[in-house]
Parts: sequence; structure tokens; C-alpha cells
Amino acid sequence: EWCLQKKEREIERKLESVTHPVEMRILPGFVFRQSHPAVFGIEVLRGHVKPGYLMRKKNGKIIGKIKEIQKEGRSITEANKGDRVAVSMEDVVVGRTVNEGEIIESVLNSEDIRVLREVWDRLSEDERELLEGI
Repeated sequence: EWCLQKKEREIERKLESVTHPVEMRILPGFVFRQSHPAVFGIEVLRGHVKPGYLMRKKNGKIIGKIKEIQKEGRSITEANKGDRVAVSMEDVVVGRTVNEGEIIESVLNSEDIRVLREVWDRLSEDERELLEGI
């Protein structure tokens, strides 16, 4: 039983330490600040997102890291599929770097992919689909 609990804690630690696959859409009409940092509304289409995730456009161009996520004026640590939240990102200019209605996704490095494949059964169906597309 102790070994099983230790293995479970190790899996949870691995899941917390990696970037998960996520796809989200920038909501039109919900740009609160265009830059320094850019603050805009997003809808999580698939997966879940946390602060610190590096994001890119569908064409592969990296746009920056998510600095903070807020829901109803309060900072939150995670946004899941279907959530509509506000995110702030440094080094992004809405209207230049990204546009309203655009779909953006997380950037996964080879280590993230390796770890996520190790814990494949713990991932949501959406995360599995996004990971297979990489």
C-alpha cells in the first residue's frame, strides 16, 4: 500500500511539473488591454491552462507566456475546458501579435511530451487528442 501511494504521489508530481496540451480561442470584444501586459478574454476549447504556459499560434509562431488567469475579478490557478476567463500575457500586442477570434495553443517541449505519454491514462480525452496531433 505504501509503494502504491508513493507511486501515486510521483505521478501527481510529474503531472504538476509539465505543460499540458491546451487549445483556446481569444474572445472577440473582450480585449481589456492591448499590451504591457495584454489582458483579454479566452475560452478554453480543449484541455486546461495554468499561468506560466508558453503559447503559440496555430501556425507555430510563439507569442508568449501566460502571466495570470482571472475569473470574475479573482486570480485562479487553472482554467478548464469550457471556462471563459481573462488572461494576461507580456510581450503580446492584441491586434498585432494575436487577433480577436484567433485560436492559440500551448507549446510542449520533448520532456513534456515524454512525461505526458508516461501518464497517458491520467489525461483527459481532449488532452489525448491534442497530444496525438503533435
